[in-house]
Amino acid sequence: MGIVKNSLYRVASGAWLRFFKNEPVFGYYHLVRNNKVPHIEHLYAYKNVAQFVADVDFLKANYRATTPAELRDGRAGKNVFLLSFDDGLEEIYSVVFPILKAKNLRAVFFINPNFVDNAESLYKHDISVIIGHLKAQGFNAANMAIVKEILPITFQSNEEFAAKFKQLKFADRDKVKEIAVALGIDMRSYLKQHTPYISKAQIKEMLDAGFWFGGHTMSHPPLGQLSHAAQKAEIQQSVQWLKDHFHIDYSLFAFPFTDKNISRRLIDELLAEDDRLLIFGNSGLRQDVHPRIIQRFSLENPTRETPKVIVAEHLYKIFNKLIGKYHIRRK
Repeated sequence: MGIVKNSLYRVASGAWLRFFKNEPVFGYYHLVRNNKVPHIEHLYAYKNVAQFVADVDFLKANYRATTPAELRDGRAGKNVFLLSFDDGLEEIYSVVFPILKAKNLRAVFFINPNFVDNAESLYKHDISVIIGHLKAQGFNAANMAIVKEILPITFQSNEEFAAKFKQLKFADRDKVKEIAVALGIDMRSYLKQHTPYISKAQIKEMLDAGFWFGGHTMSHPPLGQLSHAAQKAEIQQSVQWLKDHFHIDYSLFAFPFTDKNISRRLIDELLAEDDRLLIFGNSGLRQDVHPRIIQRFSLENPTRETPKVIVAEHLYKIFNKLIGKYHIRRK
């Protein structure tokens, strides 16, 4: 959250939810887990099982569950919610799936096909593993010298190093993997041991149970760092991969990282070339350039109370309307 949204969260009260009950809630997460895991630990925090169950119970008690088809066709109405999960992490199968099944709810899961069956790893997850490895060994001089030889980074503290390392660009992903090898971190063994990502068999089981899957690009790049053609290919190929492997008859996609700076040209081409496509962003409660773009906000922060988060998001929506930023403008 930014400064304004943080301030709104601090003053918000869950009791104010009654003023916003007719508004939709499109909340997203990445994973739910009771303990730390190396490939996520140094990137962001997430809710435990009890916190997620509380979220689900709260949403069921206050909103009606909707579906992607209702959203695509404009039939969802008011006072609805739909949960989604990005990145195709294993916990969506082992933790989230059984919880939602038991509560007779469904969700949308956005995956990166390159990582399915743990064939590869996301470079950001590699970064987290490397930071954990360095931290466990006290950021010793020998290890830091290895890192700086491959990827020169200037820093005054271990904390500054970690912050800069986490900001590496998609174009540096090969160097990240080179660093892992040089430090003796076997990411292939890590993938086999921890199985961070979902498998094709698990996807099929969840599809058969009525859950939905969508593309999240093939390799999870920050799309703003790619050419127009590369952006489009990453998006369309990830959606088509699901159709080719599981014969689904719908098209869902969520932008990785952010949908800021995504061009109007790209949006128009994607929607024109697939009239069944429903796109999900993460810009909060704002109106996008087309009704088939659903903007979401995160419910993942374990230190935030979901009723207050929802109220704060709606207060922020009012703020954006007042300053003329409610309508997303795409160039």
